[in-house]
Amino acid sequence: MFTPDELTHLKQHVSHYPEPRAGAIYCLYAVQDKVGYINDQGIDIVTQLTGLSKTQQEELISFYTLLRRRPVGRHVLRICDSITCHVMGSKTIINTAVKHTGVPMGEVSKDGSVTILPSICLGLCDKAPAALLNEMDEVENLTVLSTTEYLTKLSQRPHDANNKGSGSSIITTSRLGDDN
Repeated sequence: MFTPDELTHLKQHVSHYPEPRAGAIYCLYAVQDKVGYINDQGIDIVTQLTGLSKTQQEELISFYTLLRRRPVGRHVLRICDSITCHVMGSKTIINTAVKHTGVPMGEVSKDGSVTILPSICLGLCDKAPAALLNEMDEVENLTVLSTTEYLTKLSQRPHDANNKGSGSSIITTSRLGDDN
């Protein structure tokens, strides 16, 4: 799964902590960036790097909403469903997105372009209802019309094969050997 240089980078990162387990989230994100989600092989690698059991990693994955255990579409759209967005109509936006993609929340659209997920507060309350695309791009002041238009454009948008729906890559060749 990882190149020798990538494994060295992960080992170096974990070694910065007095307790190797503290580096688990970083390693889990690295697996997700590499594969698109955290698979069993990734769990095994993180166990070797950190000493965390599979159960302990599953607990982390279920707690941190940006970590995922199942494959997702080329793009991940997280629609905020916290109080401000809820009051401003996020339930309607979520229903519109689910209807438009034709699949239940958390599943991959038929064309593989998108997965819609609920999200806890995104910190965009002044722009509610809001969403986050691929953990990076803010989508603000959503309406039924703007949601439908956005999802249509998104299904036609090219996808960076290195992105895997996460928005960024933790491990890149330019960062290998970087102690930060």
